[in-house]
Amino acid sequence: VGDRGFTMPLDLGAKGSCQIGGNVSTNAGGLRLLRWGSLHGSVLGLEVVLPNGQVLDLLRTLRKDNTGYDLKQLFIGAEGTLGIITGVSILVPPLPSSVNV
Repeated sequence: VGDRGFTMPLDLGAKGSCQIGGNVSTNAGGLRLLRWGSLHGSVLGLEVVLPNGQVLDLLRTLRKDNTGYDLKQLFIGAEGTLGIITGVSILVPPLPSSVNV
């Protein structure tokens, strides 16, 4: 993402061993939580495999969609109890123009 001028809104201590589906499933915040907000606002869409094996396609790229229930919010933070997240669409902010150390 950095090569294209964007930054990932999560910065986790376990970034070498964690997966994005697990981060969304546990609603992980990381060190950039205060600047970029929680995953509830950054996740645009999900693809979830339900316990009965059915694939639920909620992969949308719209920031606001009020055409019905926002089912993706049920799976964020559910820790895999409602289904396994297999695909994620995330809103990534642009890289900051300067960094203060």
